[in-house]
Amino acid sequence: MTIKIASRSSKLALAQVEEFITKYQISDYEIIKIKTMGDIKSARGETLFDKAHFVSDIQKCLLNKDADIAIHSAKDTPAKETNGICRTFLLSKTTKDVLVFNNDTKFDAEMRLGTSSLRRKLQAKHHLGSKNISDIFGNVDTRLEKLCRGDYDCIILAKAGLERLKLLKDLKYKDMKWVTASGQGTLAIEFINNIKYLNLENHQEAIEKVNASIRAQRCVLDAIDANCNSAISIQSNQDDLEISGEIYGKKKYISFLGSNSLDAIESIIKQDGLKLLNEHN
Repeated sequence: MTIKIASRSSKLALAQVEEFITKYQISDYEIIKIKTMGDIKSARGETLFDKAHFVSDIQKCLLNKDADIAIHSAKDTPAKETNGICRTFLLSKTTKDVLVFNNDTKFDAEMRLGTSSLRRKLQAKHHLGSKNISDIFGNVDTRLEKLCRGDYDCIILAKAGLERLKLLKDLKYKDMKWVTASGQGTLAIEFINNIKYLNLENHQEAIEKVNASIRAQRCVLDAIDANCNSAISIQSNQDDLEISGEIYGKKKYISFLGSNSLDAIESIIKQDGLKLLNEHN
C-alpha cells in the first residue's frame, strides 16, 4: 500500500517527513507538498495571522481524501482538534530555543536580535535585557542568510529544527534556558481513518507519554484561551505531568506551576496571568 503523506514544502517540513518515514520504516510512500496560506503570509512578512494557516490547507487534503496522513510541527497545530480529523504526537526532540550569532558569541543587550515570535521577543526583553529586537521573516534558511549578511547580530530559532536540518555543527549558538512553546520539537501526525498499517505498536509507550504531556499543556492553553500567537511558554513533565511556564506582559511576567492542568490554571488566575495574556490583544 502506497501511503500518501501531506506536508508543507519547506526544507524543514520535508526533513520532518524523512525522519518520520525512517523511524517507522515506511518504504512505500508518496509525499504531497503543499504551500500553505501560512507560508504565503509569512513570506509576505505578515505576523498577525493564525498559525493554524500552516495546517488548515493540509487538513483539507486529508478531508478530500487526497492524502492518508499529514505531518506537521506540533507547535503549529491549534489546541483544539479539527472535526473529523484525529491527531497524535510523536518523535519529540529538544524543546529548547537557541540564540544563533553572526560573529560574537557573547550576548550584549544592544545587539540587533531577530525574531518574529511575540513570546520570544518578550523572553529576550525580560530574560536577556535585549533592547534592540526586530522582526525577521522567512524559513530557517532565509533567516540564517539574513543573519550571515549582517542584517542581525543574532536570531532566535528552535534547536530541534536546526538538528533536523543538520545545521547546528556549522553555527555559533547558545542554548536558551527559558521554557518554550507547547509542542516545540515534536511532530504531529493527523489522519482520518485507522492508521494501524503504520505499525506504530512497538513505539506505543513513548507515543502515549508524548501525547499525555502535550495534551496536558493544551488543556491549560484552551482553558485560558491562549493560542499559538500568545506570549506564553509552557512545559510538562512526561512522568508526572507537572506543568510549568511563564506568561509575558509588556512590563512584567509571571511564572506558574501546577501538579496538573487545574493547578496550573489556578496558579495563572491567582497571579492575574489572564490580564497579562490579554495585554497584547
